[in-house]
Amino acid sequence: MTKPARWPDWLDDTWAKSAEKGVGGQPETLAQHTWFVLERLADFIHLRPDLPQTIGTPRLWHILFWAAFVHDFGKAASGFQARLRGGERWPHRHEVLSLAFMDWIASVFEANEQAWVAAAIVSHHKDAEDIASLYSPPDDPDDDQLVERVAELNPGTVQGLWRWLTECAESWIEALGLQEAGIVVPVWPRSTTATAAVVERGVKRIYYWLNIYRRFVKKLNNSDDQELIVGTLALRGHIINSDHSASAHAGDLPRATFDGAGILASRRIDPQTLFNHQVEAWATQGSALLTAPTGSGKTEAALLWAAQQATDGGLPRLFYTLPYQASMNAMQLRLQETFGDQQVGLQHGRSLLALYRQLLDKNYDPKNADREAKLARDLAKLNYPPVRVFSPYQMLKGIYRLKGYEARLTDYHGAAFIFDEIHAYEVSRLAMILKTIAYLAQNFDARFLVMSATFPSLIKGWLRESLGASTEIVADPGVFAAFRRHRLHLLDGELLSEHGLARIVSDARAGKSVLVACNLVDRAQGAYDYLSRTLESDGIEVELLHGRFNVRDRLAKEQLVRDAAGSKSQQRRSIVLVATQVVEVSLDIDLDTIYSDPAPLEALVQRFGRINRRRLQADVAPVFVFRQPDDGQKIYDQALVQETMRVLEREQGKPVDESAIGSWLDEIYAGEIAARWQRDFTHAATEFEASCICSLRAFQTDRSLEELFYKAFDSIEVLPDDLYDEFIQLKEDEPIRAYELLVPISWRRYHALAGKGLIRRGDRDLPTVVLTAYSSELGLTFEQRYDGD
Repeated sequence: MTKPARWPDWLDDTWAKSAEKGVGGQPETLAQHTWFVLERLADFIHLRPDLPQTIGTPRLWHILFWAAFVHDFGKAASGFQARLRGGERWPHRHEVLSLAFMDWIASVFEANEQAWVAAAIVSHHKDAEDIASLYSPPDDPDDDQLVERVAELNPGTVQGLWRWLTECAESWIEALGLQEAGIVVPVWPRSTTATAAVVERGVKRIYYWLNIYRRFVKKLNNSDDQELIVGTLALRGHIINSDHSASAHAGDLPRATFDGAGILASRRIDPQTLFNHQVEAWATQGSALLTAPTGSGKTEAALLWAAQQATDGGLPRLFYTLPYQASMNAMQLRLQETFGDQQVGLQHGRSLLALYRQLLDKNYDPKNADREAKLARDLAKLNYPPVRVFSPYQMLKGIYRLKGYEARLTDYHGAAFIFDEIHAYEVSRLAMILKTIAYLAQNFDARFLVMSATFPSLIKGWLRESLGASTEIVADPGVFAAFRRHRLHLLDGELLSEHGLARIVSDARAGKSVLVACNLVDRAQGAYDYLSRTLESDGIEVELLHGRFNVRDRLAKEQLVRDAAGSKSQQRRSIVLVATQVVEVSLDIDLDTIYSDPAPLEALVQRFGRINRRRLQADVAPVFVFRQPDDGQKIYDQALVQETMRVLEREQGKPVDESAIGSWLDEIYAGEIAARWQRDFTHAATEFEASCICSLRAFQTDRSLEELFYKAFDSIEVLPDDLYDEFIQLKEDEPIRAYELLVPISWRRYHALAGKGLIRRGDRDLPTVVLTAYSSELGLTFEQRYDGD
């Protein structure tokens, strides 16, 4: 550690952390920890130097600097020091005891600002509700426990803390490069006065500042002033981010360069070959909608748009949002090629496992891969990487007030967000996402690029309303024509009929790579069973892919498919891939033709996107959709599927014109469907705004909302009983890899299985076990109970 010129060596025996948690396995002094916190705070200040003016809290950095300086002074109590050296548990909150030192710095703040400082100090660990339960009014200046704790602040140590502030603070401001941050140095009280304020009047002053804090929180809860709400979110977000980063010894905050020319060079793209929609994206400042055909460089256009957002003073953060974990994993690797491995974070429920596997693929040994994967995951949680790939549900965690929400939201100030595959969200979830976008656009100066191959007017209208002022970028008609790759054919009957399966067998035997897209896992398993048995004697590979495989088997299958049909594979060969909706995203594969169940138009377009992807066929490729069953199969809205099929009847036998899909969608979403979707959207948006956005305030994690969030957005992962013994062994050998044996299922399915006695609930050490059969060939099935043989 590089110390500033002035350092309180006289406090080297006053610790903040024990050797177990200190830097380098050594005890960490209070001065060391405070310096680390201020270093991290300085990083966040330099990242967004104009934030206080932007959010209407002009002295935010001044408030935070002094709050961070004294936030842990309460740790100087002799009982806390004894605890750090192996003594008994200390029954008090050190951050509350730190309020005894507020008077030393209070003079340099306006009366209303003093409440902000007290709030930052006392809330850097616990919510307002927790503090209130521990120190509930009426206040008792003769509170024996608090009197004892203040008595543990002996006069010599208190004088040492006063010397530290008065002799070192100015040099620390200079060493941190914060001379221009608006931080004003107090006129310090005399040593004897300062010591007496703590030693003789400490209990009374703690209760005084606790009351200031209580009134401040009450005022906040009763206020609709967005400057106050956003300002206090930033206050607590910064103190938590700085303290947690310092405690993790995370080091300097990395910065990324968002330069358009550099982005193109990293992706080996000649600027002269850019399409007009890419050029326009590069020139667009502020939020935008981008419509362009699949394969026409939307990702590059999005990154060029992000580079343009950086030209007005820098871009603190770039978030790339996708709906599926497989898509996120693939995009993280793509963005690392542009920005560097350490600059791109990954955040989703299985990110630790994904990062671990990436490192194993780079020939890390398991022990080092374990350590580095956990570090990368933790840095993303600490809001460190300047580029992050995650799902919109990570954003919703902030609005739902899950633990650490202020720190999460704080990192969205001035950020750029790229939204891909917006079609993937059902209407009620889309409503919540768009309400979150609107809130961040209005209050956090966040900018958004939302892109798709097509937008129905209904959804485009919702997007425009959420984004506010925005630019619409549409690829030229010539680009859509050049990327025309498919000819549509509708087939009578259904895919699993004798006639339907015979067509697939015929194409496979003719040497074609065939995608068979089923809406239900059970149907996919049935199609796979027939095709694998029928084509086995021909030596034709048949693979099955759906959402009920564990990570290990799914990744192995995806790699096999990429080898056989990857758009850039050098070992391409004929294959039949039977898959569910999982094939609609992330897999960069290029097959010859498709046979699909009926589905909504957006889903069909995504499935078609896996066919003739690189336009290597001499003509447009045939894509086949069966007319039956058209009831949605309890997966899709029946009316939506039927309207899709009605529109497609008109396009039968024609090349698919992606530029026309928007108008097709407008037809499909007209009438009763549009009215119903509008009702569902409005209901979900109104409910979300009332329960989450309107109640969003700092200092108060909401556990009831947390429960609602996980029930609404999370599936549950279960361990097939077939894999139980292997899981136990892996927990000993490679703990992270043990969790790649789990299979995600919906909460609805979980409760149905539990009702049949097919669930064995887990605990902290073991996941929930499902007592139905699993195989690496078929995945998880629900029809039969596992019998152990």
